[in-house]
Amino acid sequence: MLVTFVALGVSGQDNMEPLRHLSVGVEAGLHGFGVELAVPVQKHIVFKAGYNWVPSGDLVNTNINIDTEELKKTQEQYDPLLHFQNKFGDEAVINAGLQMGLTNYKAMINWYPFVSGRFYLAGGVYYTPSGNQDEPFLKISGNTTENDWAALQELREKTGNDDYDISITIGEEKYPVVEKDGCGYMEADFMMDPLKYYVGMGLGRCVPNKIVGLQFELGAMIYHNSVLYCQDREVGSIIDAADGLGNDAKEILEYVDKYPIYPQLTLRLSFRMF
Repeated sequence: MLVTFVALGVSGQDNMEPLRHLSVGVEAGLHGFGVELAVPVQKHIVFKAGYNWVPSGDLVNTNINIDTEELKKTQEQYDPLLHFQNKFGDEAVINAGLQMGLTNYKAMINWYPFVSGRFYLAGGVYYTPSGNQDEPFLKISGNTTENDWAALQELREKTGNDDYDISITIGEEKYPVVEKDGCGYMEADFMMDPLKYYVGMGLGRCVPNKIVGLQFELGAMIYHNSVLYCQDREVGSIIDAADGLGNDAKEILEYVDKYPIYPQLTLRLSFRMF
């Protein structure tokens, strides 16, 4: 494969004068979208700085089962006297979506082992801006039905007991659902350290010979110190949490817990400024 890379590269950074050229790149890939600036610092090395973000939107939707059996029995017990208008369903679920948040600045070095080639190795760091460090890498959030939440509120009001709760169970812990927009709301956040490392390799010039150039890059972001929170409380075991958060979310959480690597596949257009 390396022979193929070399064969494709007949004009690398060989005509670039250190610190005398600049390009602007726009990119799209598994990490979302990004912009970057690139400057050659010598014949073999290019320095890059940029910014990446992922548009908001659900990766998967899932139903999380919640236990309302005891609440339903309590309601049925009181119903002959209190005549409830809102009653718990036979099966209660939270409809939830899993979103990814990946907003980072980056600083990278591209090393071209052959001055006359397009093949390069890349390494560097991603850093989450201080204003975004409380935003999760993965967020699972969802709501109960309006009927179940109304039934809970009516049960509390008519019995005068505020201790009744709808909750989700993770491992041996229960996490009460809170009110939001007239429904019960839950949120689980997978957080990682603000500083992430990156290694990769690719084809293409950072500073094109002409006005526009194309790059293809394959790499991986390596993260550490990951923590899972549910309803703002730290969850001890991500695997236990995965069992309580639906099949689709379970597969993703088990993967990110076992493999602290986020693969990246990037296509980039570079525009030479001078």
